[in-house]
Amino acid sequence: MMSKRIGIATKCYYLENWLYRHNLKISANIVYRFMQVVLGCTIPPSCDIEKGCNIAHWHGIVFNHKLHIGAGTIIYQNVTLGGLKGKHGPIIGKNCIIGAGAVILGEVKIGNNVHIGANAVVLKDLPDNSTAVGVPAKVVKMKE
Repeated sequence: MMSKRIGIATKCYYLENWLYRHNLKISANIVYRFMQVVLGCTIPPSCDIEKGCNIAHWHGIVFNHKLHIGAGTIIYQNVTLGGLKGKHGPIIGKNCIIGAGAVILGEVKIGNNVHIGANAVVLKDLPDNSTAVGVPAKVVKMKE
């Protein structure tokens, strides 16, 4: 069962995103810089992160400005979700778990209920209800 508590990085992102959407871009930029300097994470205000997402350990987080993360997703420390060559970032489904040090690059689609192991490098789409590990990441288990 997922905890109802959310971390400080998630709260800062929601504030930053609200400011950005209400055209208070200077204030949003101040929160963005605070997150970079104090929390050690880079989460642009233009990211699309649904309510209920939890960044459990915020240090070392780097997100592309054009990504989507579904509700109920848990993200651990040192995760990179980035685009390649100026393109959009990944689309993460709902209720996923992204392990510490995982890297997801490019316009990949991660299905719902996917678990990505620590230090995995994901370069291709992952289907719903799967577990992926390794470099490059391979599906090792499918839930029924």
